[in-house]
Amino acid sequence: MNAYAAATYRQTLERTLPPAELLIRLYEGSIRLVDIMKEAMRNGDIPKRSDAVNRLTSIFSELASAVDGQEPKDLSDSLVSLYLYLIQEVTLANVASELDRLDPVRELLSDLLGTWRTASVNARSAVSLSASSGGGPEAPGVRRTLSVRG
Repeated sequence: MNAYAAATYRQTLERTLPPAELLIRLYEGSIRLVDIMKEAMRNGDIPKRSDAVNRLTSIFSELASAVDGQEPKDLSDSLVSLYLYLIQEVTLANVASELDRLDPVRELLSDLLGTWRTASVNARSAVSLSASSGGGPEAPGVRRTLSVRG
């Protein structure tokens, strides 16, 4: 598949995925990038390392801006602080070449991934129950927005 076709496919997928599934994919990608960064640090592969750092900080920045100011405010503030902490740790690990600094980052991302997977399954179950009890599915074309409440 050529690069243009792959980019078009990714863009279409991102526009059509439910918000929870998109978030799950961002966390999965972030975990892969942490692993790539660690490998690049071990191998002295500066371009690969730099690319991983840039992509990680971009993802964390986007996640922080997506929840910033949402209700409940204390939860959104906590998530923004967490994403800023992750940016800081990735940056410091890169600057100081400290592989061990990435372990807590990966662990936090894994925990968040597990939480969102569980929430996604629970939300799908709730929609299925609602539809089967006569509540009906959401209107066609209506897409739930991503919020800190799920």
